[in-house]
Amino acid sequence: MTKRDIAVAVLLVVGATAGCSSSPPPVTPRPGTLVSGTAQISINGKDAGTTEAVQCVGAGTLTTITTGDSTSGVTAMVSNRDTLKAESVGINNVGGFTGSYNAGLGGTAKVAMIGPTYDITGTADGFATDNPSFRTGGTFAIKVSC
Repeated sequence: MTKRDIAVAVLLVVGATAGCSSSPPPVTPRPGTLVSGTAQISINGKDAGTTEAVQCVGAGTLTTITTGDSTSGVTAMVSNRDTLKAESVGINNVGGFTGSYNAGLGGTAKVAMIGPTYDITGTADGFATDNPSFRTGGTFAIKVSC
């Protein structure tokens, strides 16, 4: 083997290694969808942030969606029995609001799916976290990709 052959072999190995070590391109979700395992929440029209603490558990026609943790988060139950329907939405200390929506007990909620992303919007009864003595209503918009 000549010095030229060795030099070419070294360059090929270095080039191949460099190509394998580059990071993957960033994931860009389709419009209206989120990256899997993320949630975006708005309360009373104000952005309450994005979280990667998302868990979705299916049981028959119901899916339980949980975001956040025990101090701040959302738990929603969505049915797909005949059509998508929000059975309940519980909001715990998100965006300064704690409250709930339960089908048939007042308030409204709608669910749509855009690709793998649930889009849940509606109204809830509850209270402002900083003033829990007085009941108030709130609006919510929750996007979750399981």
